[in-house]
Order: sequence, then C-alpha cells, then structure tokens
Amino acid sequence: MKQGWTGVVLAGGRSSRMGRDKALIEVEGRTLLDRALDKLDVHCAELLVIGEPEKYGHAGPFVIADEWPGKGPLGGIATAMRYASNDKLLVIACDMPALNDRLFDLLKAQLGTATDAVVPRHEGLIEPLAAAYHRSAQPAFRRCVELDVLKMSDALSQVRTSHVEVIPGRDGWPLDLFRNINMPSDL
Repeated sequence: MKQGWTGVVLAGGRSSRMGRDKALIEVEGRTLLDRALDKLDVHCAELLVIGEPEKYGHAGPFVIADEWPGKGPLGGIATAMRYASNDKLLVIACDMPALNDRLFDLLKAQLGTATDAVVPRHEGLIEPLAAAYHRSAQPAFRRCVELDVLKMSDALSQVRTSHVEVIPGRDGWPLDLFRNINMPSDL
C-alpha cells in the first residue's frame, strides 16, 4: 500500500571516492537517482529527493535542499521528516541499486505505532540508509544533528528502533542487496 508513505532518496554526499556525482551516474541508461525513485514509486504515495535542487531538479519538483549540508545522512533524513507529507518514510541512499521490493515490503510491515525506526541488520552491521522511519524520530534526530552527533547508530539509540535480520545470500535475499557503489570499480 502506497498511501501514508513518503519515499526519500538521499542524493547528497561528496562522492569523493567516485570522483563524480554518484546520483547522476548512468547504469543501463538510467541514473542511479532515477533508478532509486523508480523503486520507491511502487511503494510510496509521495517521493522526495534530498540534495541540491540545481543538480537534481531534472528529477521533478520534489527535490529539497538538505537543511544541514555536510552533516551526512542524518541531516538528510531529518530534513525529509520536516518536509514529508506523510508520517512514515521509506529512506534509501541513491547508491544502493540492488535494494528490492521484498525488503521495502518487510520494512513497511514492521514500522508500527511502537517503533520510530526499522533498520535491517546483518552480521553485526546495520543498514540505516535502507530503512523505514516514523516522523516521531524527528526531534531526536534534529537534536543529534545540532549537537554534531552524526553517526546513524548514535541517533538510532535515541529513538525506538527495531532491527530486522536480513542476511544477504540467505533465505532468498540477493547477495548484493546492500551493495554500495562508491568507486568506479563498483560499477
């Protein structure tokens, strides 16, 4: 069900290891940004891109400048929470092309009234840039950004977070599910 959900693509970041803007890299004729939007469009009634409107305006009228540029994904997520029309957000980074419908369905199903965040976890790692968030986390996230506490794990410890075990390569999950494209060799 799309109703009640805002899909958020985080397109900011310096892309320093890539040497050029990752969001605008084309894979099979579509930019990583457009591919991420396509994936979320199936699951969300509203789409937002958090990034520079001058760079990503081609994606549509829903590109919002990060309120805290240079403060990492946490600032982008807090910005999205401020501007989203819905209380529930499905948030992904633009550089994770293997995220799939099964993951999005699982995250959406797990975000309930007693949870502010649902974050995949595997082998001791968390994937907060492929997660579901409720707007109720916004005050804590904003406070963390303002205090320069920018690690997602630190911010998540301030809200009601539940983790779902999603182990790539097991139980039908693709091995590359959480693969990031960070360098030209990752393409």
